[in-house]
Amino acid sequence: MSRSNRDVGGYRGRKTVTDILRMIAIALAVVVVLVLAGVVYLQRYLVYTDDGVRLDLPPFLQMFRQERPEPEGSSSLPELPDVSLSEDPGGSQPDAEPVPEPEPPGFALSLTVDEVASGTAAAARLEESGAEAVVLEVKDQMGQLAWPSEQSIAGWSHVNGQQASADALKQWNEGEVYTIARVHCFRDDTVPYYNNRLALRWAGTDWNWRDELSLRWTSPGREEIRAYNAALCGELASMGFDEILLEEFYFPVTGKLENIRRSDSYDPSQFTAQLEDFLAQVQQAVEPYGTKVSLRITGGILGEGSAVSGVTPQMLDQFGYRIWGDKEALSALPELEKERTVQIVPQAEEGREVFQAVLEGAPGA
Repeated sequence: MSRSNRDVGGYRGRKTVTDILRMIAIALAVVVVLVLAGVVYLQRYLVYTDDGVRLDLPPFLQMFRQERPEPEGSSSLPELPDVSLSEDPGGSQPDAEPVPEPEPPGFALSLTVDEVASGTAAAARLEESGAEAVVLEVKDQMGQLAWPSEQSIAGWSHVNGQQASADALKQWNEGEVYTIARVHCFRDDTVPYYNNRLALRWAGTDWNWRDELSLRWTSPGREEIRAYNAALCGELASMGFDEILLEEFYFPVTGKLENIRRSDSYDPSQFTAQLEDFLAQVQQAVEPYGTKVSLRITGGILGEGSAVSGVTPQMLDQFGYRIWGDKEALSALPELEKERTVQIVPQAEEGREVFQAVLEGAPGA
């Protein structure tokens, strides 16, 4: 008996090892291809920073990005505005206020009391000259005053000015212009005429001594004269002057000095002490009004001239708000600051280095 064909043959469903390895290799190849394709695709979203490489996924892939959770109890900081800071090589901030340039030196112009009384004439001259201050001679070398003083010496010496001039000065001083009263102290040709006792006297005679200008001098050694001039300065301060300029506030240094009579009113050993007493009285008289006191010097009153004039650099430094003088006189003051000097010039000069003044008609101006 024979078998049928369906009963004969081997088992066909079993895979061999070779088939399995082939399938793994194909699968790995597919994975590698997919990875390489993904890398190529995602390279456009790689961002290189100082902290490393960062992957910025497109919006449709943001769901696959895991956010790092914030620690408990922490709160997000508010967004701060962008701040930029630039520095120049000097380290200064660009928006800092510029340093203002120093103001140019001032310029003072001398006017007459009559010009001030007229009003418009004084203003026109100041505007024309460009002056920042005005100098008014209110006690001249003759001893004449620009206002009626309450001092008895002024009364019996007939040196008082008019009340109208005093009113004009007060009104002027109420304005914005800086005003300086110019006072000749001990060179006074009138008071000695009425009272020889207050004058410097000629040796061996009863005559009053006269200087190179043939003008008389009151004696700085006389207490009455020191008090008189100090009181005049107090009256000027009460009228509103910003500054008082004292001239001839010392003993004379020119003329025939050897002909002056030696006495209690002219004792060289007392010169400096008597002048310091006078300047202290002036300071006390003007102090309630805040008026400044300046001193004018001339050549020959310092150095060897101190023994003749009684003036010392220490005195100028102590009592002088500013020191006035020509270029030669000021050159003897190296210890004084430049800002405290006023150089007197014949006329205004461009490019001046110090505060200058024009004193028309003044000796040495």
